[in-house]
Amino acid sequence: MVFDRVAAGLDHPFDYWVPPSLAHVGPGWRVRVPLGASTATGVIVGWRAADEEDTRDRPVQLKSILAPIGEEPLLLPDLVRLVAYLREQWCCWWGQALRTAVPAPVRQLPPPPRAHLYAAADSPRGPVRQRLWEYVRDRPGVAEAEARAATGASAAVLSALLSAGTLRRGPAPRLAPVPTRHHLTAAQEQAVAALAGCLGAGAAQTVLLEGVTGSGKTEVYLAAAAAVLERGRQAIVLVPEIALTPQMGARFRSRFPGRLAVFHSAMADGERLREWHRVRRGEADVVLGPRSAIFAPCERLGLVVIDEEHESTYKQDEHPRYHARDVAEERLRSTGGLLVLGSATPSLETAHQARQGRIGWLRLPERVAGRPLACVSVVDLRAELERGNREMFSKQLAAAVDDTLAEGQQVLLLLNRRGYAKSVVCRTCGYTARCAECSVSLTWHREDDRLVCHYCDFRMAVPDSCPACGSARLRSFGVGTEQVLEAARIRWPAARIARADRDSLRRRGSHERLFQAFSARQYDMLVGTQLLAKGMDWPHVTLVGVIAADLALSLPDFRAAERTYDLLTQAAGRAGRGEHPGRVVVQTYNPEHYSVAAAAAQAFQPFYDEEVGYREELGYPPFGHLLLVESSGASGEAARAPLEQAASELRQDPALTVRGPSPAPVEKVRAHHRCHLLVRAADRPRIVAAAHRLAASQPHLSLTIDPYNFL
Repeated sequence: MVFDRVAAGLDHPFDYWVPPSLAHVGPGWRVRVPLGASTATGVIVGWRAADEEDTRDRPVQLKSILAPIGEEPLLLPDLVRLVAYLREQWCCWWGQALRTAVPAPVRQLPPPPRAHLYAAADSPRGPVRQRLWEYVRDRPGVAEAEARAATGASAAVLSALLSAGTLRRGPAPRLAPVPTRHHLTAAQEQAVAALAGCLGAGAAQTVLLEGVTGSGKTEVYLAAAAAVLERGRQAIVLVPEIALTPQMGARFRSRFPGRLAVFHSAMADGERLREWHRVRRGEADVVLGPRSAIFAPCERLGLVVIDEEHESTYKQDEHPRYHARDVAEERLRSTGGLLVLGSATPSLETAHQARQGRIGWLRLPERVAGRPLACVSVVDLRAELERGNREMFSKQLAAAVDDTLAEGQQVLLLLNRRGYAKSVVCRTCGYTARCAECSVSLTWHREDDRLVCHYCDFRMAVPDSCPACGSARLRSFGVGTEQVLEAARIRWPAARIARADRDSLRRRGSHERLFQAFSARQYDMLVGTQLLAKGMDWPHVTLVGVIAADLALSLPDFRAAERTYDLLTQAAGRAGRGEHPGRVVVQTYNPEHYSVAAAAAQAFQPFYDEEVGYREELGYPPFGHLLLVESSGASGEAARAPLEQAASELRQDPALTVRGPSPAPVEKVRAHHRCHLLVRAADRPRIVAAAHRLAASQPHLSLTIDPYNFL
């Protein structure tokens, strides 16, 4: 058994005796055991049958399990195997793997009672009654106190709905039958038929569903989920952002009423606990959420869908630093299910596997209802400057916004940088306001009138004069979403404009409220970061403006071109999804770059052909695997020294290519200097073995297998 603690001394399995009175306890059970002079909670991850001598008496060297916690195993058999997989393949501690597989509320709180509220009839009249009914309908099994508190309904309102039979108390009702299939296009029909064939095969399979933006991939997901439910199995659907769960949830909840459970970290503990146990008890058989939902306790898992599979958010930044795609494949290997990877811009790794025939490959080449892809125009900002235009909106983009607003349609303006300005600089002496703890400039957030570090969240007031020379000539440089919003409100004063970025959407439920308001056309324009490009479906958006397409290209990351292509193509995909055709204006200083040119043509294959050549030459994914080793210390030398030792050790293996050590691109974070070492190998087992060797010899090093963040 292993312990639910993150401590070096506990990072290995411990043997305990299972007394005959607890013979029903086995792998997956949570138990209380003696540990030293105290007791601790652990999870059984394996066992062996006692031999003949052991059955007569407990071996003297083994302590006995004291008692089980709960009335059933905490982990299903496939999740027990998955915890071991996380520990081995992503080089983390046992405690980290356990905490990843089981949400904190489930580990810390008792299971909710089975008798809660369920919607049992059509929507009632009256705003408060309808609000309460809708809340319960969308959250089957919700506690009465939670439902009333969330909706403001009184005890009398609840009593009235219970008396009328509109709501009812009790155990979960019988799951509704799977609905009939909705109308599909010919391409969708072919894709659904192919996926149904995979489901019928019974063996683990992976399929790429590559469809242009607006081609109806979600409808294919719904049909695949219906097919797996008809077989008595369960489905998990992953989305790249919490912000996408309301929109996707509405689609799945409408198709599978009472059968959907939603998981994500922004939910209250009580909600997460209830949803987890609904799935564990078989009261819900479709799970929706971001990457952590891959660990949902589905006992009959038969399908996993990863929507927008190219997104970097499927890679976890904290230990265990897994990728949801790999975890899904591993889990389905033991359950014999189907993994569907959906994207208009698949990751290079997935696209290469499909084109090599290692996984299935289905395509949706056209938008539904014969709608055309948005028309993309590229504006060379160098030429704009030569013509004397120093505004953030090019003449072409400004005219396009004018036309779109006059037609009563909606606009998205995208800039992938938060705040008002990137930095504040003294024009007399060159001083730049920088974070004292991190080697980055402070971003000016004008709304709060604060300079903010986006790494450690250090904040300070904007000085009236230069701290270095006393000059009053402090100026801001670089543009953020706050400044775009301000400029847009000045340029289009009659338009209703809102902002969507991490700063403006901090409060619980703010994503859903803003996006619903925009869907209801309460705003004419949204200004935001990459959140706006990720899978949102707004039929009245006919113009997308990309303020600066070059931001990602300057990052020290071999995926920079891929991320630029993905962002521009996905942004273009938000326009023209309704009855009116769409238009996209991309502003850039690098119009000739192959990622920008391919995105403007919305053509993945030319981009793939160019990019895959560079990757093969360097031996980078998909032609090899990487290990990022990071060290930190009070000084640059203190950070570098352990990596010199690590590099010397790793270079003894001729199958490994070692680069570094060198300072990290962001050299100091939270007063700690950082140093990087990059290791490459042709196959993953070599990289995993190297990571475990380093973890054993230098456990203080930070290790990331196949990293996505190099900053």
